[in-house]
Amino acid sequence: VLASLLDVVYRSDEKDKAVPLISRLLYFLLSSLSGYAYTKRAWKKEVLELYMDPSFFQMDTSCTHWRSIIDHLLTHEKTMFKDLMTMQSSALKLFPSSEQKAMLLKRQAFAVFSGEMDQYHLVLLLRISPQHLTSLWPIMVTELIQTFLQLEEDLTEEEEPAKSNSKISKGKGSGDGSGAEIQPKELGLYLAACKFLDTALSFPPDRMQLFQMYKWAFVPEVDTESSPVTSQLVENHQECQPHIVRIMDLLKMKYGDPKHPEGAARNPKFPLLSLRSVSSITQLLPFFQTLCWAFTARGSDPQNSHPSAAAPTDSLGSNSIRILQQLEESVECDFLENLES
Repeated sequence: VLASLLDVVYRSDEKDKAVPLISRLLYFLLSSLSGYAYTKRAWKKEVLELYMDPSFFQMDTSCTHWRSIIDHLLTHEKTMFKDLMTMQSSALKLFPSSEQKAMLLKRQAFAVFSGEMDQYHLVLLLRISPQHLTSLWPIMVTELIQTFLQLEEDLTEEEEPAKSNSKISKGKGSGDGSGAEIQPKELGLYLAACKFLDTALSFPPDRMQLFQMYKWAFVPEVDTESSPVTSQLVENHQECQPHIVRIMDLLKMKYGDPKHPEGAARNPKFPLLSLRSVSSITQLLPFFQTLCWAFTARGSDPQNSHPSAAAPTDSLGSNSIRILQQLEESVECDFLENLES
């Protein structure tokens, strides 16, 4: 019935316009059918081949239906998820390039993202209950710290031309915003680290209790600007500063002191980052700047006796459903490749 209807609706020179509609209907149909185990013989081979194809994340369609299809595939095939997870070790020989290994890891992450809460333990924040994160947080926090230390080193090296320029393109001057820039691979790593931190800070406190113990290492929880004693201590013990503050100080040295956040930035709504890629570290400057302010002990009102650190916490508690939904949509969007690049 649909084929006949489309043939009537679209004139002979408009038939191509029906293709996107047909594609979406096919994905929707397959998403529904795949929920029944007895149908898997009709679609399993083609879906698995498409899932392993490099163009899988470049399809001009939403991830929503594919999340359902992949979830059904892994549910019906009892050993499929285990096989997919063990491919990483064998991939060291099969896939020599880092790009191929990264794509395999991305497929594994998408498989977990397609499942329900705790269906597959120990992979994604959005799919793991807090009690199953206890053993993982020390590892994740250590990796995050190492990444921010690398960013601090890169920003410092930009001011020292004598050092190796393997990571940074030098020779364009410095301190005026048009100086040396960090290479794309490192920028991608730093954006991913910032998104991870943004996600952890955005979660409702009851969903991320253990992270509260580590938060001080990344964002300031006291006002280091208004108290001269605190400021002097921070200057004498710079290594005690949260990483975001240290990075912001280095960015100020290179690009100047930006205006203090006002308006929406003074009442930030988490998650903060929606960028899918960055071409310059300056694009992350508003993120660092907002975090430097958002969790300090004083709010925008000097007479406010309540710490502003409570403001993000309160807003998260009252809008946890919105925030979790926004995080879901953000992660789903990140799985899709940027076709323009």
